[in-house]
Amino acid sequence: MVSVGEVVIGVLVGAVGLWGASRLATTVRAYLAVRGAAPDSAPALRDGESIAVEGTVVVEEPAVAADRIFGDGSEVGGYVWRAGFLDRGRYTYDTDRGEFRQGRSTFASGVEAGRIGVTTGGRDVSVDLPWLGEAYDAPALSDLEVGDPKSNTSLPFVLTRYVWDSPYVDLNRTIGECSAGRVLDVVELYRDDVVTDDFRIDARGVPAGGRLFVRGEVRVVDGDPTVTGTDATPLVISDRGYEGFVRGLLWRSPVYAAIPIVAAGLIAWLVM
Repeated sequence: MVSVGEVVIGVLVGAVGLWGASRLATTVRAYLAVRGAAPDSAPALRDGESIAVEGTVVVEEPAVAADRIFGDGSEVGGYVWRAGFLDRGRYTYDTDRGEFRQGRSTFASGVEAGRIGVTTGGRDVSVDLPWLGEAYDAPALSDLEVGDPKSNTSLPFVLTRYVWDSPYVDLNRTIGECSAGRVLDVVELYRDDVVTDDFRIDARGVPAGGRLFVRGEVRVVDGDPTVTGTDATPLVISDRGYEGFVRGLLWRSPVYAAIPIVAAGLIAWLVM
């Protein structure tokens, strides 16, 4: 007879297995979105056309608070961010920085963008970064109320869907961080006595002059082309290029595939 404890463990293991299967499915969809879509040096910029381009980033207007998150003098046109509070006594390995850092418990994630584009085929093409935030129903940085016990709740990873973790976003070369206290002109404080240093904002940015691979669908308004996303052709961005993006997906896929397999094995062992 299966005990209550075994049932609880089985449910938890099953939840992790479903999470792994979901992540695998999303990663496979991201791969299918770029399969055979190597960047074109002279793309057809027609409305409704699916294209892949790679070029030098042009920033016409920096993203809000980018100067404080990435440092003074940084011209970052857009970034993906996550907000979290510090976990005292817990340290995790940060693959972006290659070092151990004090653990964070994430409670929100989103996208901020100014006016950004890439130069390809001798002309500038705008990139609709906000589409990523809309696809994940992500909040704006200005929507954060730091210190609110209701909204600043870190949920188990199996229950979250953050744009920060999206397989369609591959930004690794420009990393930023700051405390909530440095962006008080953007975020709100729940109470005046909130210790803002305990709340951190991590970000991965798209700087002017960097290289960016973009996959999406063209929208032309008044003769100006913009690469955006649709349900059929989601927006993909990577600062490691097309090949680097595909390699990352192929590396993660077996990891996610193994999770539901191991979970199924554990559940079978519990019920034996």
